[in-house]
Amino acid sequence: MNKTKGSMSHPRNFKLQGGFTLIEVILVIVVLSIGLTGLLVYVSQAAQDSAYAHNISTATTLAQDLMEEIRSKCWDETATATAVCSGAVTASAIGADGGEGRAAYDDVDDFNSLPVAGNTPPQDSQGLAMAAFPYFTQSASVCYVASTALDTCIAGPTDYKRASVTISWSAADQVNVVNVFSNHEM
Repeated sequence: MNKTKGSMSHPRNFKLQGGFTLIEVILVIVVLSIGLTGLLVYVSQAAQDSAYAHNISTATTLAQDLMEEIRSKCWDETATATAVCSGAVTASAIGADGGEGRAAYDDVDDFNSLPVAGNTPPQDSQGLAMAAFPYFTQSASVCYVASTALDTCIAGPTDYKRASVTISWSAADQVNVVNVFSNHEM
């Protein structure tokens, strides 16, 4: 038998070889999949919370903007004849007067005629749709209230009107802003 160097066959020693067994690889895959599932649930919840916070912020801004528009108007139709919305004011019926459209609203209670079902998307002060907010709905209501119960609408007339603005973006999510206006000069 003629053996030369390098041609000798050596039995393989598996203990000296590096690597992972099949069971080790499977265990790593299982552990990683459980860990990543938990991480994905956390990331998903964080994204939902971020979207909800964004919607609250947008709705609050839209509600405040509409309430500021309402505040800029006279207390009642009979006060709009004077330059500064003052003078002798007699309370009139709640709602838009004489077929006024949104651009012509000139007193607080005109906003009671914003649709009860709401404007989707919300409208600006000229009655034009704000297309940047397609998922938001805008509505407002105005009513007479007594000085002793500012949360309860009454038939009136009184010297107090309560305006409520609602901006919603789903059946359950909405922002409300409420203000009480009085017929008193400062």
